[in-house]
Amino acid sequence: MTAVHLTHLQPAPRRNCLRAVFFAEDPALHTELADLAADLTPDIDIYRATNEFDFVGRVREFTPDVVILSGARHRLWRLVAGGDEQPSLRLLLVVERQEADGIARLSADGYLVREDLTADGLGRALHQLAADQLAIPRELGRTLIRQAAVSVAPKRRVTLTVRENEALLLLVSGLSNKQIGRRMRISEHGAKRLVSSILQKLDATNRTSAVVTAIKTGLVDETALAGSDH
Repeated sequence: MTAVHLTHLQPAPRRNCLRAVFFAEDPALHTELADLAADLTPDIDIYRATNEFDFVGRVREFTPDVVILSGARHRLWRLVAGGDEQPSLRLLLVVERQEADGIARLSADGYLVREDLTADGLGRALHQLAADQLAIPRELGRTLIRQAAVSVAPKRRVTLTVRENEALLLLVSGLSNKQIGRRMRISEHGAKRLVSSILQKLDATNRTSAVVTAIKTGLVDETALAGSDH
């Protein structure tokens, strides 16, 4: 059995593969994700967790690029995020369509709508997050924009440099650090520094929350996001 097919006795992680760990307490969602994982491309290894303790253990053991949780289990992210061993760990949240109105409170690096789940969509989102891109279905992206637009703007004024503003527009369009570097004609490392500076100034934990804060503070608007794939 290959690693992409889920099993309790997982093989050792393969080199140069995108690794993900998921946990869904809802048996139906757990089965859905397991079935979809079996149809993913061979360069993706997915490990399932059977309960919360198993989830934390598998994240520490397999050092995945992405963890997948349901909106109902968002709190588990705090148990595995920010560790020194996995500073670039990303969260992909699977939300119910009815949860969309509260999506701004469920901070994540990427989102998928459960009712629209497909193997292609799951694989694409995992690759996007691993490449430091945003992974948000267009419908949810519009919901985030609406929620941010009607939210009270933070009292703290955010001032970005010209280059940071340029990088921000590319970031909210879903570009990775490498793509931002190419557009701005700087190195990928230089783009990463710009993005890190933007996130720090916006007090954002990830690119998604940076987009929300940028809208709230008036740094970007719907016009700037019109050409994005969110």
